Amino acid sequence: MAQEYFDFTNDLIFRWVMEREENCLAILRAILPELKITAVKRRENEHPVNYLAFDDERGVRFDAIIEDDQERFYDVEMQVVNQPGLGNRVRYYQAQIDQETLKKGEDYDDLRESYVIFFCAFDPCGQDRRLYQFHYYEDDDRQLRLPTNSHVILINALGTKGQITPALAAVLDVMNRRRDNQNPLAVSLVKEIDGYNRDKKRRRALMNLQMRLKDERRLGLSEGRAEGRDEMALGLIQALQAQGMPQKQIVEALALARKISLAEAQRYYEQVAQADSGGEH
Repeated sequence: MAQEYFDFTNDLIFRWVMEREENCLAILRAILPELKITAVKRRENEHPVNYLAFDDERGVRFDAIIEDDQERFYDVEMQVVNQPGLGNRVRYYQAQIDQETLKKGEDYDDLRESYVIFFCAFDPCGQDRRLYQFHYYEDDDRQLRLPTNSHVILINALGTKGQITPALAAVLDVMNRRRDNQNPLAVSLVKEIDGYNRDKKRRRALMNLQMRLKDERRLGLSEGRAEGRDEMALGLIQALQAQGMPQKQIVEALALARKISLAEAQRYYEQVAQADSGGEH
């Protein structure tokens, strides 16, 4: 039986691709050619924003913010499932950029220009456009834009309308598993992703992640759905504690991962603390 192929939309594959600065540069230039970006570097976040990408090599995933040669910041994410709350997720990532990049002693006047970019394996806005870009506008006067220096870009892998660069079209072909695009970026990405699928150590990490996702879905669909959610939340807390993560960051990561309030996440944390101290929970 043929082995399963893990493509660009897989959490770990996307992470590994984006860990290489040359890939970040090529993809950002494909999306935003008008910025004329010539170099980028990755700035590792202090706070995790997605617990799912555990692997045997590095433990908890820490997302990276990308900084270009003109001190603009980017957070590039892959969204496979069209879940409710996409706008809130965008808002969260924007807040993360501001939190992680504002230096000590600086105030809001020092905030740099930033971009939150989501590659979506679905149409996030239902208009069949390949790229949507959002800013703050006045409700009654669409010509009046609030200069926040922040941008949101949603890229629709299924779209057919609107002009995009050949390089971005090539990236979308890779997302859609089309292997006949001869654009150099597409050829390079396909070769790299094929290599990750052949690498035994990386493939083991991919399979481990897949099994965890299947277990989570199985638990969520069982009759004890609420109990399953509790067990997964408590298990996540214990895993992050084992990584030495502080309480505040664990609570924030749990709230985002399980889509619950900070108060509810704090309650789960206290349950684990009580259990560890021998108390009842």
